[in-house]
Amino acid sequence: MNHLDVHELVCTKHVYKVYPNGQWEWQHDVETDRIGTAFCPECDEEIPLHDGLSDVEDFLDEKYIILRSDDPEIKRKGDLALFRGKVYKVIDESDDGLLYLELVEDETVADIIGAGLE
Repeated sequence: MNHLDVHELVCTKHVYKVYPNGQWEWQHDVETDRIGTAFCPECDEEIPLHDGLSDVEDFLDEKYIILRSDDPEIKRKGDLALFRGKVYKVIDESDDGLLYLELVEDETVADIIGAGLE
């Protein structure tokens, strides 16, 4: 996958005064909320990112992945998981069986942990 489709909803608060004579006086705008959702460009399913849109680039670089906890390719021990030859740290596990995994980037540590999980 080389990209995700992102839909972003931006809510802005407009502050102004309204006078009895019907006159309006604009004061300022305040951006109050941004809600972003990422979708798979192939199947249009939502990608349930753990930390919102800040995870998009890491997801595309496979530094952050989401897997079903019953995936037969996962070898797991506590908060660590081996998946397709890479070692990941489990950062969250949802009630619906999804594992949110972050790549262990220190190669020496990953090699040691990976050997213990194989």
